Amino acid sequence: MECAAASPDVAAAPARGITLAAVGAAIPDLALAGAFLATWIAPSPDRVWAINGLMLLMLLEFINVHSSAFMGQTIVSAMPRPQKAAAIVTLGAFYTLFVGAFSLAMRQLWPLVSFWGLTLNRLLGVLIGQAPAGEEALFLRRTWAASVMFYLLGAFVTTLAPLPRLGVSPAIMAHFNRMGTSGLWLDQPWRVLAFGFIYFTAVAVSELFGHRWI
Repeated sequence: MECAAASPDVAAAPARGITLAAVGAAIPDLALAGAFLATWIAPSPDRVWAINGLMLLMLLEFINVHSSAFMGQTIVSAMPRPQKAAAIVTLGAFYTLFVGAFSLAMRQLWPLVSFWGLTLNRLLGVLIGQAPAGEEALFLRRTWAASVMFYLLGAFVTTLAPLPRLGVSPAIMAHFNRMGTSGLWLDQPWRVLAFGFIYFTAVAVSELFGHRWI
């Protein structure tokens, strides 16, 4: 009895390993993860402001995960270029006004710059060609799903699990700016540092494999 031969029209799916584009997309997230870890392990007394900055960065990333989903889908959509440009400008203006409130309240420009840097980072995989041709929309959906999943999981774990203070000692806390309010992140800022480290590390590892596990 002869075995049926495979049809020549059916080509084996090419193996997709870690590409140079995937490494390029993961590098910014690995750098952010390193910044959170370094600040968690050895915060400098004269740079305690970095803790506040990283704390705000995680809040901006929450907004960024939301905004990049809409902007990414608009970028890869089939709508005519004039309409696409108008939609991107409209979305950009909306989120710029929203995040601009943070900058205005702090009287500093860096939150706005950081937000757009995070947005560019989240869209980097498509912009540098990590997504296979014709699969840009699917890749963006996977990126969004992975980011949301890791953000929610990281927030849950670092809120409930016992975490070491590492370098965030009482001496460091004496210099820490609580911004006139209270809360878990402000009372125990090492939790948000752990959160940022876990989140950006997970996103970077997932990016290396194109989020294909989703």
